[in-house]
Formats: sequence, C-alpha cells, structure tokens
Amino acid sequence: MTATVPTTRTSYRNVLALPGARLWYVTAALARAPVVMAPLALVFAGYSAGSFTLGGTLAAVYALGEAAAAPMLGRWFDTRPFVPVLRWTLTANAISYVALAVTAGRTPAAVLIVLVAFAGATGSGAPGGMRAQLSAATPEDLRASALSLDTSLSQAVRAAAPPLTSGLYALSTASGTLIAMAVFVAVPAAAAHRIPHGPTPSQAHPRQQDDSKVTQILRRSWATALLSAAIMFLIGTVDVLLPARLKAVGSSPTLAGPVLAAFAVTSIVAGLVYGARTWPGGMRAQSACMLLLMTAALAIPGLSGQPLTYALVFALAGTLYSPLLTLRNLALQEQLPQTAWATGFSILYAAAGLGYGVAGLLAAALLDTTTTSTAFLACTAATLVLGIIALAAERPSSPDPASKDATEPRMQNGRGGSDGGRPVPGRGGQQC
Repeated sequence: MTATVPTTRTSYRNVLALPGARLWYVTAALARAPVVMAPLALVFAGYSAGSFTLGGTLAAVYALGEAAAAPMLGRWFDTRPFVPVLRWTLTANAISYVALAVTAGRTPAAVLIVLVAFAGATGSGAPGGMRAQLSAATPEDLRASALSLDTSLSQAVRAAAPPLTSGLYALSTASGTLIAMAVFVAVPAAAAHRIPHGPTPSQAHPRQQDDSKVTQILRRSWATALLSAAIMFLIGTVDVLLPARLKAVGSSPTLAGPVLAAFAVTSIVAGLVYGARTWPGGMRAQSACMLLLMTAALAIPGLSGQPLTYALVFALAGTLYSPLLTLRNLALQEQLPQTAWATGFSILYAAAGLGYGVAGLLAAALLDTTTTSTAFLACTAATLVLGIIALAAERPSSPDPASKDATEPRMQNGRGGSDGGRPVPGRGGQQC
C-alpha cells in the first residue's frame, strides 16, 4: 500500500487558507452535532413519551437507520451533484427532528420508531459526502493535516454534545432539544451552495467507473471498514464497562465522566499533533503499532484496581484514537478511486456505528455473565484479533490508470465561478 502521509512538514494554517476551508469545517461541525446529540436526546424523548426503555430503543433504531442508509447515500454523493444531494439529505434530516419534536409523547411508539429510523437514515450520508469533497479539494501534501483537523473537530463535537444535550433538555424539554438539532442541520442545508465542491466525481473521472457498484466498493474496502468497526467496538465496550468497573473496585461510577473526558481531550490534541508533521513508517505499520498500544492500554483497567491508572491509560488511548481514525480515512482513499470516496467514507461511517452498537450489546451481556475484569480483557482481546485480521487483509492498492493523468475538479462557489484547479494528488509517498 502506498501511504499518503505527508512527505513535507505542513501547517494547519495552509489547510485553513484553502478556498472555502473555514466554511467547510464550520458547516461540518453543525451537520455532525445532531448526529452525536441524537442518542441522549432520543433517550430523553423516549422518557417523555413513556419510559427510558423506549428511549433506549429509539437510540438503537437511530443507529440502525444510519448503518443501513449510509452506503446508499454515500453513493449518491459520488454519482450526483453535491449541492442538491447535501441540501436534500440535510433538509429531510431537519424535518425529521421537527416531526419527532411535535409527535414525541403524543403518538404511538411505532410512529416514533419510524420517524427515528428516517432521521438516522437521512443524517448518515452528509459526513461521508462532505469528507470526500474535503479530500478531493486538498493537495496531497496537506491531506493528512486536513483529515486530522476534521477528526479533531469531530472529537470536539463528540465531547461537547452530551453536556449541550443535557443543558438544552434542562432549559427546555426533549422537544426543544430536537428543535435545536433541526436548526443545527438547517444552517448547512441553507448554505450548501457555498460549501466548497467540485463536479460529480463520476463525471469528472469517467474512466473510473469499473468500481461504481456499492458491492464492488465494499469488496475493495472491507478490511479497512473492519478495522474501523474494531476501533469503535473497543470504544463502545469501554464506555459501557467503565462505570461498572469503577464500582467493582470500590469507586464511584460517576468518575467515568472525568476519565472519558481525559480520553476526549487527548484525542483532540493528538489529532492535531498527528496531522501537523510527518511520522516514520507507512500507514499499515503505524496502524498496527497504534492499535496494539491502544488495546494494551485499555486492557489495564481489567488488571488494575487503582482508578487513578484508569484516567492515565484512557488519556494514553486518546492520543492513539484520533490518529488511527485519520489513518483509516487515508487508507480508504488508497483502496478506492476518487469516484467512490463518498461511498467508501459512508461505509466506514456505517461500520463504525455497527461496531459501537455491537459492543454495547456484548458488553451488557458480559456484565450479566462474568466479572468486569474479565469483560474488559475479553473485549480488548476481541478488538486486537479483529484488528490483526483487518490489517492482514489490507492489500497494497495498484495505481489507478485513470487517475494518473486526471485533473482535480475545479472547486465551485455558489455563483457558478471557480476558485481554480490543481492537479489531482498522485500516489507517491512512503511505501508500506
């Protein structure tokens, strides 16, 4: 595999100086915030409609809706004009949140479940579609920095979403929280024409159509998606197991909050540090090293009864988490032609959601059948096995003949003009 880790020292200032980059990051944060807020907001909505059990069911249905629709919507972003697809999906997503706000507590649970599935489905395509546009618009020597900044932004949104959701619920109601989520996605929907974008990838690179079917894209990227699922499987299990483990060692389960906050903060910082410079080794070597260290760190709570060590190892794991996600995005671009990037990113998105969801179910089952210590060790071991399988299955991608002489789409603004074009990044760099 050919790594796309930058070969020269880069600066986030250069990334943010690209035409429209600042607007892209702002709108990306607004579009993602409701996705991260949804689980807790839906728990509150379910409680207002009947019970926390219903809320948990709604949160699970939302995740399933995301996973089911993400590949299809990602394919739309690859094969249809960016602005109409982004505007349609975000508008439909906003309408679904408003409908939930109006109907929560006033309609049967079956109606809420249908609306929640629709909300999850419509919100699942934008992250992959927008990330594909970011990658296509960024020179290769800045691409790792741009994706690292994107990962850190996602982590910042993820860290801010739970307290924001709780605060909105305390100040208003579950319906008020859902209305706020609708407003968040309505802003990028209205500004879709101003977000940097180029021609439809399938039109800009017509010779790259051999891999246009979702099944073919999945066949080429399944190993990369499996590692993404394994990473989120690990995060999902420790999220569920940490409070129970703290209680088992005689500490308060509420300490899970500060421990997970340490993870979030270090992951944001690590994402920025990773993308700001070049690191030794290729992508597979870096991924293998980080995965091994991360699983080893998160296995320590299963071996130690000292809560202080939990904060330290979670902080260490956070420094590895964001770079791992950035590497997965870069690896996916090496596996697929540009005409399939949005679909590929959406497959990663769906895989991560499935990994997190399965982790919660397995962790809950383990808590009923074994000790918290054994559960921690079993889940980290399972992550390591899945990761090794995924890394072993990733094969060096052969250069795409159609992309050798292709030119990168000219980024368009909302008035039909262009910000200029640049050659499509090549596939040079360090060899794995």
